[in-house]
Formats: sequence, C-alpha cells, structure tokens
Amino acid sequence: MGLAGLVVIEDDEILKLMLPKQWGIDDVPVIVQDKKFNADGQIDYQLDVMTAAVGWFGDTLLTNGVIYPQHAAPRGWLRLRLLNGCNARSLNFATSDNRPLYVIASDGGLLPEPVKVNELPVLMGERFEVLVEVNDNKPFDLVTLPVSQMGMAIAPFDKPHPVMRIQPIAISASGTLPDTLSSLPALPSLEGLTVRKLQLSMDPMLDMMGMQMLMEKYGDQAMAGMDHSQMMGHMGHGNMNHMNHGGKFDFHHANKINGQAFDMNKPMFAAAKGQYERWVISGVGDMMLHPFHIHGTQFRILSENGKPPAAHRAGWKDTVKVEGNVSEVLVKFNHDAPKEHAYMAHCHLLEHEDTGMMLGFTV
Repeated sequence: MGLAGLVVIEDDEILKLMLPKQWGIDDVPVIVQDKKFNADGQIDYQLDVMTAAVGWFGDTLLTNGVIYPQHAAPRGWLRLRLLNGCNARSLNFATSDNRPLYVIASDGGLLPEPVKVNELPVLMGERFEVLVEVNDNKPFDLVTLPVSQMGMAIAPFDKPHPVMRIQPIAISASGTLPDTLSSLPALPSLEGLTVRKLQLSMDPMLDMMGMQMLMEKYGDQAMAGMDHSQMMGHMGHGNMNHMNHGGKFDFHHANKINGQAFDMNKPMFAAAKGQYERWVISGVGDMMLHPFHIHGTQFRILSENGKPPAAHRAGWKDTVKVEGNVSEVLVKFNHDAPKEHAYMAHCHLLEHEDTGMMLGFTV
C-alpha cells in the first residue's frame, strides 16, 4: 500500500558475469505500483467488502514513485529489475515497439539461460530481471498490457499503459547478454516426500457481494476479459447463501486456507528442517487470482495452475500463481523457525492476506 523498494543480493557468480552493472544507468530498478489519490493528494485506501474480494486498485500508475518517468539509456543492453509492488493488480510487461525482453532472473536468482519473451506477466510481489536491447536511436516505452483479472481492465488499464520512457543516448554501455547464466540443481525424486495440501477459499458471500459492488461501481468494464458464465454461477451461489447470513456480513475473516482464517498464535503445521516437501496449493472452486507466497525458502515450481511452469518461471521462486486450479511446488527450509518467529505462507494479494488467507508454520 505504501512505499516499496528492492533488497539487491548479489554473489560471486552474478558478479563474474558481464551483465550491465552501472546502477541507475544501464542497471535500473523498476518498481511499479498503482495508486488512487483523494482531492488532497493522499492515498485513498479502503478495506471494505469489495476490496476484500477483488483487492484494492488504483487509477494512477507510479514507477519508482513517479508517473511515467523518462530514462536516458546508453546504447547496448539495458538491465531492468522489475518489481510488481501493487496491492492486487497483476501486470504484463512488454515494449511499445515489440522489441523482446530477455528474462535473466526470477524471485530468487539467475535462470540457467536467458529466456526471450514478448510479454512478461508479473504477479503481485514477484520480481524478474530482464535485459532489453537499446541499439538504435529510437525511444520506446516499457508498457503493461491489459490483463484478464477481475476489476483490472477498468480505464486507463483497458489498453497498453506506459510504465516508463526509454530514450537512447549517444554513449555506449558495456554490459552483455551471456548465453548461459547459472546452473540449477536437478529436481530430486518426489517419491516418499511429505505432501502438504493447502486449499484456498473465499466465503461465497464475500465473493458475491464483492462482485456485486464492483459491478455497481464500474459497470461491465469491471469484468472485461473474464468468463461471464463462471462469474454468474459464482454470484448465484453466493446469492443462495445470502438467505443464511443474518445481520451485517463480517468480511475480516472471510478468506481462508484449509477452512481456517489466519490465527497469529496458532501455527498450522511444522515443517522438517532440511527436508524437501511437496506443497499442493489448490484454488479449485474459487475463481479469484491468488499469487501464493512462502516465507523462508526459494522453491521450484512443479506445476503452475495445472500446467508445467514456463521456462522463465522454472528457476528459483517464492511466489506461484493459483487461479481456479492446482499448483505444486517443491520446498525446503534450511533454517529454524520456532513458534515465536514462525514463517508465513499467504496469498500475495494484500487484501486477501489481510482478511484471513494466511497461515503460520514452524520449522
């Protein structure tokens, strides 16, 4: 909701590569957040039924705290360290002139080799590093494309939205795009591993009421790109339950994991230190987007929303997409986490986390 920044961790392996390294010149942080401001210029934040369901979103996009910054980039390779710092909005990065992005790192470190993409979806709290070639005198924009997420295609996000302007300058950069970057250990056998099943769920009443409020406020545009038959089914399901809710609906504990809203004093389970575990995270029965984030580890995605992970998502990660399907990750915890300092695992959509979709666990 407030300020966001990067903690940059580098080791000898990264420093030996001839990647762009001139901070603020050819190695640039790109921290993106959407905000909504009131008439006094203050952030207009509300946690209510609508935002507990779909998340809080704004109509103004900030990059490194300002609107549409300009960056003078030397010719050659430009390294962008991307962070989606939005409360609830997923982003989809691209360039205005369709030049490709080369993904070199994800949440937890380098990929084995660069992955060329034309679009790069980034969930809330995710980080990616990309290189883009600035080899001519033509300025271009980094943009975010419209996404199929409830409420997130409302103007001005119903068309490509500029994130920052990149203006080439005459001097040359010295960084390169290596053919290989790092090595990933082979995945171990999954036989005999502890399997933890986590079911993410939203109270149907919250689902229905939140969607209703969103439609009343923004109209059909709020549902752009969504599956309308599925949404109407969910609204009907919520409406049927409406009869059984007496009085004012309390949304503060309406998002749950394994049927339980977060209890700060009660860890849900104990993981074994230094042992691989297979976590199966399900959003089946819930149409909402849940970027699921696990503390204390960098994991490998085995499957993401029912499919094999994309190449640029197959490296070290701490956030995985769950949206109406099942994702599986291979985790290991190498440090102690007693009850007094328990780790958390939670939805990275802030308002889902704040209304119960979080658990504590010990190691």
